[in-house]
Amino acid sequence: MKQFPLAISLFSLVAILAAQPIVQIEPTDTTAAEPARWAPNPTVAALLSTAIPGAGQIYGRAYWHSPIFIVAEGYCAWRVFDAAQRANEQWDLRNSLTPGTAAYEEARSEFDYAALERNTYLWFLAGVKFLDIADAYVSAHLYEFDEQMNMPLSINVLPAADGAMVSLTVRFYADLHLSK
Repeated sequence: MKQFPLAISLFSLVAILAAQPIVQIEPTDTTAAEPARWAPNPTVAALLSTAIPGAGQIYGRAYWHSPIFIVAEGYCAWRVFDAAQRANEQWDLRNSLTPGTAAYEEARSEFDYAALERNTYLWFLAGVKFLDIADAYVSAHLYEFDEQMNMPLSINVLPAADGAMVSLTVRFYADLHLSK
């Protein structure tokens, strides 16, 4: 029951951070104004990924990045939790045994291994969390760049009267700057 106010606070924080104003793009030509386009804020994307795994990627519309970080962070957190439980069990077992016996030494060895595994996965979790935050920030920052990219090769399948028509488009860019 003590976690309920924390969950409400976290939900409120995420809702406040996600409510971003629309970015206004100033028209270069005064005769025709472009409609306002939405662009994600990189700082908000990073903060969302800090709070919830993959949330910054969803906010920045990098949808395929999100499941990668959700699964990776969940797996690392699960391994940390599992290793910590095994370390606690071995610690309690070791404390109930007589020092110097073979069972005591085996319990100590198992505790050391579980503690090392817990610490290793904590470092993995920290690394994955850092990558999650950095990816959300960069994806949001490059959002407009991705929207403007033209694919040099595209394949389209279009319906036709007698079946389907396949269209292959190849663009060659001649952006050469030759000077003597």
